[in-house]
Amino acid sequence: MSEWELSRLYHTVVNCRDIDESVAFYKLLGFEVVHDRRDHVWPEYLAGIFGMERAQGKAVLVGLPADPGGPILDLIEWVEPEVSFTDPADFPKTVARTICFATRGVHAAYEALSAKGVPFTCPPAGQADAGIIAVAFCYDPSGNKVELLEMAPGYKHSDLDAAQTAGSPVQR
Repeated sequence: MSEWELSRLYHTVVNCRDIDESVAFYKLLGFEVVHDRRDHVWPEYLAGIFGMERAQGKAVLVGLPADPGGPILDLIEWVEPEVSFTDPADFPKTVARTICFATRGVHAAYEALSAKGVPFTCPPAGQADAGIIAVAFCYDPSGNKVELLEMAPGYKHSDLDAAQTAGSPVQR
């Protein structure tokens, strides 16, 4: 037996161009602010923990009320060091950072978020034989891809291999 183990995913950092725009976007998705640290000065030791020479930023932790014990997002607008973001014109030719959320009602989410100006890569698609009711990708204000995934009951992940072997079509 090991003397240590990972117990759960606590948070993941989402780099932001503008913290206020990002907080507003993630609130559109249903997140709530857990802790707002936009005005805090980070202690110097954090840079060393991050493996950086300097580390300063504006940060807001957000979580989903539907998953109170689940992971949270640490939205950070970095002041130091400088962060680079993909030019939106290059999205079709680059691999963007992606975060996926299990979603109930992907088609309704697509309609509601599109009406509010959220850009999507295409309308939702699904593949029943793979256990995917619907999936849609949109972009947050910083160009991070956000995947909205609705799985069929009984599926914890998609079974694309089996669906491809069976020749199952993608439904749009």
